[in-house]
Amino acid sequence: MAVYRCMACGYIFDEEKEGKSIRDIDQCPRCKQPDDRFVLVEETEDKKVSQTEG
Repeated sequence: MAVYRCMACGYIFDEEKEGKSIRDIDQCPRCKQPDDRFVLVEETEDKKVSQTEG
């Protein structure tokens, strides 16, 4: 998971809080600029376990 900031308006997109990836959006929810205006602010550790043996 990661946190991104829109360079146009400063909107913070936190993948964990939003419940989806930055790849799932095509524009900023606030200013409607294209998703390529987002820059990575911080990478967070994914706390979910993705594999289960059994």
